[in-house]
Amino acid sequence: MPVIDILLSDFLKLSEVDKLSYIKDYALLYAQQFSRKDLDDYCILADKCRALFKSTEGAQKLAGLLSNRIALNFFVQPSSRTFLSFSAAQAILGMKRMSLRDLNISSISKGESLEDSIRTFLSYVDLVVMRHFDNDAAAIAFWVAAKAARRVSIGDEERPIPIISGGSGNLHHPTQALLDIYTLGKSFNESGGIDGKKIMLVGDLKRGRTVRSLSYLMKNYNNVELIFAAPDQFQMKDDIIKFLDSHKIPYSKIDSIRDAIDSVDAIYMTRVQDEWDKVEKGGHPPTNDNVIFKKEYLKLMKPTACLLHPLPKRDEIEIEVDYADDPRVVYWRQERNGMWMRVAIIATIFQCDQKILDS
Repeated sequence: MPVIDILLSDFLKLSEVDKLSYIKDYALLYAQQFSRKDLDDYCILADKCRALFKSTEGAQKLAGLLSNRIALNFFVQPSSRTFLSFSAAQAILGMKRMSLRDLNISSISKGESLEDSIRTFLSYVDLVVMRHFDNDAAAIAFWVAAKAARRVSIGDEERPIPIISGGSGNLHHPTQALLDIYTLGKSFNESGGIDGKKIMLVGDLKRGRTVRSLSYLMKNYNNVELIFAAPDQFQMKDDIIKFLDSHKIPYSKIDSIRDAIDSVDAIYMTRVQDEWDKVEKGGHPPTNDNVIFKKEYLKLMKPTACLLHPLPKRDEIEIEVDYADDPRVVYWRQERNGMWMRVAIIATIFQCDQKILDS
């Protein structure tokens, strides 16, 4: 029986929620895919993987799990952290790896469609991780994989080649949201977890796919409140606001970090996403002073609060904060957490998670 039985044009017209009935656990495209149990399981598995890797025997066990699999990292938008963390995660699990990072050396530059390119990739690999400037790119790749004749054996089932979104357009970055949850959970380990926390999202919320995906995950937690700190032109889009309203998640909008810095449990900084604008090289405009995290704000933060950033950053966090030796500044740990979360994601998609947990 086919995994998907509708035309690509019809599939793309579906809402993200309606697409989920086709995607199931065959691919990872949207933050809306996950339940609270999924998030908890991913975090437990990431912890188990990093603990195993500390010993030679454990590292060898991890490296033997997917040694017969080949991954393609198809990244045609600039990336360092997401690309490297996926590549490292694949190496930890023993996968062989290939990459394609420049459309100019792809047949797409000759006019080949994305659909045909993906179909070609599926002939050679067992996993495609992709970052693309098109909001629909990952959905297109999933549809092609679901329609393609080639299948991969996972567990006791023949499945489509898995597709994992490493960022699609300016709307979705589900694996970043998962690692953000992992980081928040570890930061709140001694204060009751994420439930009941107040989280401030700062910066270019309108075009920030990381904060959008993280907002979707808040439906899985109890009594969480979001505060959107941004200038009007960068405030969160209405689709996220409607989602929060539909799930009765409280939120407020402010234009300055200082207005809420002393009352929140987490501050999630982002940069201005001006790659979506026509900006001349070296011509990034300065960040609005109201949404710059200054070293003095560390004195105003709660003792149990944490400061996150998906990176890369520019001037939205004063450089002195990087070297303040403050355990509440967690964005460098957040970066490494991304590798372990992506180990957990790949292990889960290939159904070798239980082997890890049983180790």
